[in-house]
Amino acid sequence: MRRRLPEQLREAGLILLITRGALFLMAPLAYLTLPKIDPTTQMEPPYVDHRLTDTFTGVPHYLFDIWAKWDSVWFLRIAEHGYSAVDGSAAYFPLYPMLIAVIRPLFLGNAVLAGIFISLACCLGAFYLFYLLVEIDFGKEMARRSVFYLAIFPTAFFFQTIYSESLFLLLTIGSIYAARRNEYVLAGIAGALAVLTRSAGLLLLVPLAIMYVQARGWNWRPSSWGLRGFRWDIVGLLLVPLGLAVWMLYLWLRFGDPLLFSAAQSNWLRSFAFPLVGLWHGAVEAWNGMRTILDTKDVTYFPVIDSDPRLWATYNVMNFVFTAGFIGLGIAAIKSLPVHYTAYIFAVLLLPLSTPSTYVPLFSMPRFVLSAFPAFILLALWGEKNRWVDMLITVTSLAFLGLFVAKFVVFTWVS
Repeated sequence: MRRRLPEQLREAGLILLITRGALFLMAPLAYLTLPKIDPTTQMEPPYVDHRLTDTFTGVPHYLFDIWAKWDSVWFLRIAEHGYSAVDGSAAYFPLYPMLIAVIRPLFLGNAVLAGIFISLACCLGAFYLFYLLVEIDFGKEMARRSVFYLAIFPTAFFFQTIYSESLFLLLTIGSIYAARRNEYVLAGIAGALAVLTRSAGLLLLVPLAIMYVQARGWNWRPSSWGLRGFRWDIVGLLLVPLGLAVWMLYLWLRFGDPLLFSAAQSNWLRSFAFPLVGLWHGAVEAWNGMRTILDTKDVTYFPVIDSDPRLWATYNVMNFVFTAGFIGLGIAAIKSLPVHYTAYIFAVLLLPLSTPSTYVPLFSMPRFVLSAFPAFILLALWGEKNRWVDMLITVTSLAFLGLFVAKFVVFTWVS
């Protein structure tokens, strides 16, 4: 008798097939029918390298190459040439481009196909583990709804681009899922790999530590544990920062600067600040952006170009809305979700708020909040209770998902 795939994997796979398949059909239509931006007229390398991103002609180009935009060039260049001390590439952590380099021969040397394959495979794994994780505490219907809301989030199309979002989400959910099963060594290994994908992986220490101590009756005093209370698997928590140590060791041996990844952030005009400072600057720029949008007259038929002051004004407004929305979800989660989930939502927000950019303080926040996956459990709780809320979440997410995909494939900035 043939063995069937686990129900959870079939559910996650179906959500992946439907949502990603729809995007693979819609994106070429947007690319073929909308005015396209010539990136070479607006920016210089490293964001433009047609040799790396235009690997096909005809139909395959419209299906695959259009997902290699913006930061994709960094990952593809690192996969082919490695790192440099002077070009800012050290800001991109090594696991994702390393995987592209490793499996590229399986795709006849085509790094674009390799990157898309990795992203989609990790997306399936992330959806599956997310389903399993939510099912433990909330049941199958909640698990299905949580995965679906995550899959249609406006910036969820990054899960199939040549970005590290899918890999990072897979490893962060995998780490917390392992901890939920009291497998802290496995959780630490996944956490270390998450750190090797993005520096934000260090934030996993927050929920993992809470879960570990909570399992011991919230007794925070190690001295009271004694030899009987101590468990050797606490070493799993110590494995998480090991990922950063490995990356810093490489940078020190290769370039003589273990903090090169941090210095590279200056290329994006980022600097450390108190989180409330970043949020305040984001609010100020959002307010100024609203004034710019309302006060600027239409002078051309197609005004959305980099020289239009409304473009980045709109991004500042949009970034603040996403940030404030997830702060609100974090506050609401205090009463509805386990404490380690709530803590992780705020931890995910903390890092980008602590490193605001000069002109666009909340730069890329709509994409960064993807990793705050517990927020989608909260949305699922609301959607399950009220069908109008479910409809609002679904319709709004799909509308902005379509808009953002169209913008991305014609080379306008999204997040």
